[in-house]
Amino acid sequence: MDGHSRPYFSGIDQSLNFQQKEALTQGIQQVISTTPTGFESFDFKFARRDARIYRLKTGVILLVVTDEHLDTVVYNDTVAQLKDTLESDPHSAVSTFRLLAGSTTLNRPTEGGAADAPSESPASSPSAPVVASAPGGTAIVTWGSYLATLNALTDATAQYLGKIVVANTWRTTRPKDDHLDVMQLDRNGHFSVTAEAQIAPAASIDQAIHAALDQWVSTFIKRCSMIIRDYQALVIEQQLTPEQRAVLQVDQAPVE
Repeated sequence: MDGHSRPYFSGIDQSLNFQQKEALTQGIQQVISTTPTGFESFDFKFARRDARIYRLKTGVILLVVTDEHLDTVVYNDTVAQLKDTLESDPHSAVSTFRLLAGSTTLNRPTEGGAADAPSESPASSPSAPVVASAPGGTAIVTWGSYLATLNALTDATAQYLGKIVVANTWRTTRPKDDHLDVMQLDRNGHFSVTAEAQIAPAASIDQAIHAALDQWVSTFIKRCSMIIRDYQALVIEQQLTPEQRAVLQVDQAPVE
C-alpha cells in the first residue's frame, strides 16, 4: 500500500472480506503515521496469524501475513528480494507487486508485460547472435553475440515480469566478481560494455569473464523459475533460438 492507489492484496484476500481488508489497511496506516522516522518494521498478531509490516521508500508499506510453519531463512531472503524490487521504483511499487503476485502462477504473459514486449521473435531479430569460429573449428563467442543474446533473454522474460522487475532481478543475482565490472545494465535490463573497457563487438570473451557470466545467467534463470511457472519451457525453449541457447549454455535439462 502506498497511500495513493488502492492497496493490493495477494493470497490474504482469499481469507478476508472487503470490510476486514479496509479495517486492516486503515489500522496499519494509522499505526505507521505515529511511528518514529527511523522505523523499518515490526511484528504483530492478526487473525491468529503472524503479521509483519515493512515501511519502504516514500512511505510505501509492505504487509506480510504468515502462518506458524514459516521457514525463516527462506522468508528473510524472499522478503529482502521483494523489498529491493519494490524500492527500485517506489512510485510503481503497488503495480509492480501486482505484477509479481500474478506471475507466481503464470501460464502466459501478463497484460502489462505484453505491452512492453518486442513485436519480433528472437529468430527474426536483427540482433540475433553470431558465433565466430576459430582456426580448427572451435566455436568462439564474441562480445557482440553474447550481449545480443543476454538482451534477447531480457526481452523474452520481460513479456512475463516487465522490464523493471527483470532489470532488478539481473542486479540482485549479479555475482560479486570484479570481472563483470566491464559490463553495465540500463533500467530496461539491457546489457552493454562500459566505454572504459574499450571492447570491440568482434572481440572474444575472456575465459574468466565468461565463467562469471555463465554463473550470473544460471542464477538469473533460477530466480525467474521461482517466479514464473514453466519458465524453462515458456522462455528458454520457446523464446530463444537454438543458437542463443548455445551461447548461454542453457540448452540442458530444465532448471530445478
